[in-house]
Amino acid sequence: MKIKILALIMLFCVLFSSCAQGNDKENNEKNPAAEQTSEDTAVSAGQGSGLVPESSRVDKSYFDDAAFVGDSVSLKLNYYNASTNELGGAKFFTSGSLGAANALWEVSGESVHPSYQGTKMLIEDCIANSGAKKVFIMLGMNDIGLYSKEESIENYKELVGRILKKSPDAVIFVQSMTPITANSNRNGKKLNNDSIREYNGMLLEMCEEMGWYFLDVASVMYDDNGALKVSYCSDADDMGMHFTNEGCQKWADYLKTHAINAEAFPEKTPEAVG
Repeated sequence: MKIKILALIMLFCVLFSSCAQGNDKENNEKNPAAEQTSEDTAVSAGQGSGLVPESSRVDKSYFDDAAFVGDSVSLKLNYYNASTNELGGAKFFTSGSLGAANALWEVSGESVHPSYQGTKMLIEDCIANSGAKKVFIMLGMNDIGLYSKEESIENYKELVGRILKKSPDAVIFVQSMTPITANSNRNGKKLNNDSIREYNGMLLEMCEEMGWYFLDVASVMYDDNGALKVSYCSDADDMGMHFTNEGCQKWADYLKTHAINAEAFPEKTPEAVG
């Protein structure tokens, strides 16, 4: 009798274990992301993480599959590249007064969305239609003066999320906000060089959290007093935030010496003559 009871108990345990394993397998099949780590998520999105260190200098062809997103600060870089070709075939989706917040609004006749091939459209549509594989974003001048830094970061995340939803293979490079001059008429309680530095720190943390690259362009723009160097600024005693050609060259040099996979894009230098 005892033997029969023991056998029944063992049979019950085997059946229970099999059912449990079957349920686990079914749950994993229904939710394969359950075992995916945050690192896997970053890799699956084709991303890197955090601050990009200095690299060997890349050729302008590195930017042939790139798109730059930004406000009037980046608009000057657009004009500079058009005249110098320093950043190769990069495309620019830049517009005055653009920010991470209003980039999320619907396109309208009054909106400040950029255009692609003559048609105004959402940032994510500009990038998807252009086929860009590297996306360099610099936004903030029209955000932190109107919204809290925390709100601005959330808007940034949503914007990049929209970009990756339509261009999942794109690599995201978040560029730090550049400083303003000491005499900028935009200096105020919410927008000043201290708040810009604080916001840039939050952008770096965002990139580390989300698995995106961060480019500290601002680090090469400061004067000895922690403001935008006057020779880099085209409106030093007015808005104090837009760039001269000298400033744009400094910007381009930084981008060329802070690249990922730089070895695949060695700078092409003219061959010596004679």
